[in-house]
Amino acid sequence: MPLIDEENNLLDVELMSDVASAFSTKNGLIIDDDGNQWYIWRIDGLDSWWRFFEEIIDAPMGRKLANAACDEEEFLLENTDLNFNGFFRKKKTKAALEHRWKLHGWGLPNASPPSFESAGLTPVFSGILQAQLEKINSSRYRMLWEDKSPLATVLTLEPTSIPLTKSNSVLPSQEKGKPLLLELESGWRIDGLGHLMLPVGVFKRLEMACSGLVGNIGEDERNSWPDFGDGFLSIAIASKRLFIAGEELFLAADVDGWVDSCESFFGSRGFSSPISGRVLDTPGGIELKFETIPCLSMTVGYLAGAWVRSEGRPVKVSVIREENFDLIKLESRHEISSD
Repeated sequence: MPLIDEENNLLDVELMSDVASAFSTKNGLIIDDDGNQWYIWRIDGLDSWWRFFEEIIDAPMGRKLANAACDEEEFLLENTDLNFNGFFRKKKTKAALEHRWKLHGWGLPNASPPSFESAGLTPVFSGILQAQLEKINSSRYRMLWEDKSPLATVLTLEPTSIPLTKSNSVLPSQEKGKPLLLELESGWRIDGLGHLMLPVGVFKRLEMACSGLVGNIGEDERNSWPDFGDGFLSIAIASKRLFIAGEELFLAADVDGWVDSCESFFGSRGFSSPISGRVLDTPGGIELKFETIPCLSMTVGYLAGAWVRSEGRPVKVSVIREENFDLIKLESRHEISSD
């Protein structure tokens, strides 16, 4: 009898094929057919990141996150058909909606009554479903969400007279790369753990929505980052804390180790990969060169967390834009005696 590979038997070959057809990867970015960039998140990691972020920005941000997700999905849907005419219109719409959610690991949507089942962050998927239903029904809504259980959420949609206007992109498009090849189990699980994809634009819009807010950030911490505003800082510090709290073994003994580990940990999930690096004249100091970073705050935060995990001391981060490249410097926050 032929041996059965139990691991391969668990893989969702159809989902893997759909993802490889819809997404590509290049320079540590995950890119769809229209040039938009995406992140891969572990579901519990996204929840933890959100708790860190709200604590740092020191304000309830669920509504702003839902709005960011709604605006980004509205932009993405410009090149996606959810409206159908003729026979079986509702059936075709339902199938298209469910396929979009399955492709990205979002869960199961329902147009009527408006609701969804998802293990992900409720405000994100409330905003996403709102944008989808607004496109399907050609109507702008005021939306409220209510969690009926840890997995089930119901939306209340109130029609408004506000016209549907085009949502603009907040990020430049990127050229496609090689097909994104992932080993996915049913339900978008990787090695048994739930994952999902979210557009980078959601986080860029969230950062923009923080304008005018002042985060709960100590002076020593604040002085260790570039002055790009408290939205940037809150996203970056939340990403740093998430990586420090994780269990990943980040090995970076030299420049090659840094470049390889960044590609493995961050590039594989869409957070960008450095094209080169160099050692700085400070203990543990490293400079990484990137060609493209879609959401700088997110990537820089993860890099800072990786440096702290590697060096075991607080980090200082510098960002320099030079000849269309981003140079990220990571070094000790405090001077270390050479004695």
